[in-house]
Amino acid sequence: MANEKFTQLPSVAAATANDIICAVQGGISSQETLQQVMNLFQANIVLHFAGNPNGNVAGTTYQLCWDTTHTALYVCTTSGSTVTAVWTYVLGTMTNGQLAIGSTGNAPTLSTLTAGTNISIVNASGSITISATGSGGFTWTHVTGTTQTMASNNGYIVDNSGLVTLTLPATSTLGDEIQVIGRGSGGWTIAQLAGQQIIVGSSSTTIGVGGSLSSTNRRDSFYIVCTNANTEWTMATGPQGILTVV
Repeated sequence: MANEKFTQLPSVAAATANDIICAVQGGISSQETLQQVMNLFQANIVLHFAGNPNGNVAGTTYQLCWDTTHTALYVCTTSGSTVTAVWTYVLGTMTNGQLAIGSTGNAPTLSTLTAGTNISIVNASGSITISATGSGGFTWTHVTGTTQTMASNNGYIVDNSGLVTLTLPATSTLGDEIQVIGRGSGGWTIAQLAGQQIIVGSSSTTIGVGGSLSSTNRRDSFYIVCTNANTEWTMATGPQGILTVV
C-alpha cells in the first residue's frame, strides 16, 4: 500500500460529499473532504449580498453574486474592489415583449410596455410593434339624424336634409375640443345648456339656453376649444362660412 499509486486505486460509481481526497496545505500533506472543496468553491466563486453588489462587493471576472433581497443574479465583468468591481445583471428567460426596466439602486425588472390612450402594443417573439389607434385622441361621428349631444374631443360631420341640432356637452375641461363640419343640405345649429356660451372673435352667443350658433350654408364648419370648464367655448380658428350668432 505504501507504494500504491492513485491510478491504481479503484474508481467509485459516484462521488459523495464525504469522500476524502489528498491535499498539500502549507507544505504539509493532509486530507480534505469533497464537502470542504465545495464550500471553498461556493465561498469564492458564488458570492451573495443583500442588494445590488455594485459598489458593495469586490469581485473577480466571472464570479457570480446572488442578490438575496431582489432574487437576482449578477456576474462580475470587471475585476476590482468593492468600489471598482463591475457586476452585470444576468437576464433570465423572458416572455414575448418583455424588457429589462431599470430601478434605481435595485436590479432591473422584467416587464412589458403599457399602451397609453390610442396606442396599440403587440408583443411577439423578438419584436414589439407599437401603433397609433386613433387620431390624437379625437373621434369623428357621422351625424345622420336631426339631434346630437356632443362630447368633448370629438368631431361631427353633420349630414341631413333637415336642420340638425347639436347640443354642447354638459361637462367639459379646459382645453377640450369640438369640431363640426357641415355636409347635409339642412345645415346645423349649436344649442347651449344653462350657463353656457360660445365666443366667436369679438362676438358671443347669449348665455344659456337662449343662445345659439348656426350655419348659413350646408358646408359651414368650425372648431372650438373649452376656455372655462363646463360653461365657455371659444372659436379657435376662423369658421369656414358665415355663422349666425344669437
